[in-house]
Amino acid sequence: MDEVVVERVLRIVELVPTGHVVNYGTVGLVASCSPRYVGRVMKEFGSNVTWWRVVNAAGVLPEALLPTARGRWDDEGTPHTHEKVSRSAFIDVDDLEELWRTHGIDPGSS
Repeated sequence: MDEVVVERVLRIVELVPTGHVVNYGTVGLVASCSPRYVGRVMKEFGSNVTWWRVVNAAGVLPEALLPTARGRWDDEGTPHTHEKVSRSAFIDVDDLEELWRTHGIDPGSS
């Protein structure tokens, strides 16, 4: 895996505000990689970032992660049902790009 892209994905995930989520595709658009690549990064390296804030387009995480994610969502006030995050919790690509532009430090830009 490309270390620069991995770092970019993880930094972007850390910018997702408390109480909100983003889907793999949105992270991929901002990080210039595919949604599958984002999923792979999260699976291999995401345990030290706010992984519960990255869900699929339907607002769902893998079943094994849901119990822990639900607790995090409750703690952060993220609107959700037992199965998935509510649409109102999603941030869009424009908002995530703005967060990346204003707060992200891209290791590939130097």
